[in-house]
Formats: sequence, structure tokens, C-alpha cells
Amino acid sequence: MPPSRSSLQRPQVSSTGPAAARAFGDRLAPAVTFATTEHFNLQTARAMTVSEANGRASIFMAALSSSLIALAFIGQMSRLGAAFYAFALIVLPVLAFMGIVTFQRLVQSSLEDIAYAQRIGRLRGFYLAVAPELAPYMLVVGGTRARAPVPGEAPAPSAWQLTLTTADMVAVLNSVVLGACAGLLLQTLGVGSLATILAAGSVVGAVALSIQRRHHVRARDAYTPDSVDRMSIVVPYAPPGEPT
Repeated sequence: MPPSRSSLQRPQVSSTGPAAARAFGDRLAPAVTFATTEHFNLQTARAMTVSEANGRASIFMAALSSSLIALAFIGQMSRLGAAFYAFALIVLPVLAFMGIVTFQRLVQSSLEDIAYAQRIGRLRGFYLAVAPELAPYMLVVGGTRARAPVPGEAPAPSAWQLTLTTADMVAVLNSVVLGACAGLLLQTLGVGSLATILAAGSVVGAVALSIQRRHHVRARDAYTPDSVDRMSIVVPYAPPGEPT
């Protein structure tokens, strides 16, 4: 007797199979399809965070380099006169603002990337729970390393690792721009000698870098998987009067 159509559509789950497969029962095939689709969506979203971070950093670097070239031309034409200082004190604050917002968005993008990576890891755990036979073909941490506790149940990159990020690279450039802006302002006002101007610019740059670093560390420490981009994982309630 040929098998019925319903038996062909429903996966046959053995009573001795994995507990996850037995728990899903007839819903196993739709669940795996949904998990696979979600995995693909998360990978796409993660790639978009990397693309956005690279794009924002490239835009800022292009604006910074073109502005420095323009400053060089103005300085040569005006022989470092009033036109040079006026142009520099207009352009540099704009560049500083652009760098600050770029830095803030890069920090957000890095946390979003971590959140997407964790969600993908959860789906990998689901695949292994349904089909433990996949373990030899997937990178799975086992043994004592898997049982080792993770501090805070969240990744915490070191201070040096944060320095290697694109966000901190932009933070250093921001600090240099702010220090140069402060030095040019003092030079325009005729305050102090060259040593004083250099010292003031260095202090302003160091303070700006410290503030940005502290913001990055606070964002890292305050990270929780469910606090990043809530609207992408929370289904909003339907307004009153609309069908649910």
C-alpha cells in the first residue's frame, strides 16, 4: 500500500530521536524552515552593519582628507592670514561634529553586530539540538571550555581590543581635530606662546579621546542582547480597533 500524502508531508520523528525533535513533533519541518530563514535574515543584517560602518568611516575620512587639502590651499594662498584662520575655524568644528556622530554610530553598529552574532549562535544551538549528528561538521566548543562561566553572560572585549575597532580609530581622529581647533582658536586670539598653544591643543585632544573611550566602554558594559534594536525582535501590539 503506498504511503498517504499526509505521511509524505510530515517528518517521521522517532521516539528515540533527539528531545528537541520529539518536542516539536509534526511542527519540526516548519520550525526548521523558520529557523533557517531567520538565520539568513540575521546574517544579512549583520553584513549590513559592517557595510554601514565601513561606509560611514569612509565618508568621514574622505571629508577629513578633502578639508585638509583645502586648508593647505587656503593657507598657501593667504600666507596663513586671516582667511586661513577663518576658514579653518569654520571647517574644523563641522568636521568634529561629523566625527563625533560617526563615532557614536560606529559604537552602535558594533553592538548590533554582537547582538546578531549571538542570535545566530542560538540558532546554531537549535540545529544541533534537533540534529546532534551535525556536531562534527560545525564549530562547537565542548568539554571544559563549554562549561566555563562567561562573566556577565555577555562578551566583554578588552580595552586594547576596543582600540583596534573602527570606532576608536575615528575617536583618535576626532581628538586630533578638536585639539587643532582649540590651538587655532588660541592662535587667532593671540593667547600665549607656541608652547602654550601646543599644550592646550594636546590637553583638549586628550580629554576628547578620554571622553569618547569612556563612552565606548560604558556602551560595552551596558550591552545586553535584548536591549539592542528592540524593534527588530519585538512584535508590536495592534492598535485598538484593528484585527490582530
